[in-house]
Amino acid sequence: MFLYVLVFAVITILYYTNSISQLFLTSSVYAGVLNLINAIAAVKLFQLSHKSGNSSFLIYNLGGLTIRLISLLIAFVIVIKFLNIDEYAFIFIFFIFYFVSLIFEVFFYIKTVKKQ
Repeated sequence: MFLYVLVFAVITILYYTNSISQLFLTSSVYAGVLNLINAIAAVKLFQLSHKSGNSSFLIYNLGGLTIRLISLLIAFVIVIKFLNIDEYAFIFIFFIFYFVSLIFEVFFYIKTVKKQ
């Protein structure tokens, strides 16, 4: 969560110093919000399933991963097709946020499992 706030703060500072355009800022916000929703869903699904049995764990996490990826793909296409954004900036920032959120998920899983 802190990393998202930090990246948004840097992007906002760049915008107010006129280093990036309004279109880039808007694209970055859309990319960040989509990935933040995805990361929150991943954490909530893991919290629901980590103390349950193996089959429930697999259903929540692998099934949730499939649903999250399909949802992200649909949202990605909708944003690219229908919103007035900088497509290249959106794609670039989206993948940065996506990989950062994947790293966050893995560290969260490891930290939660080690507590047990």
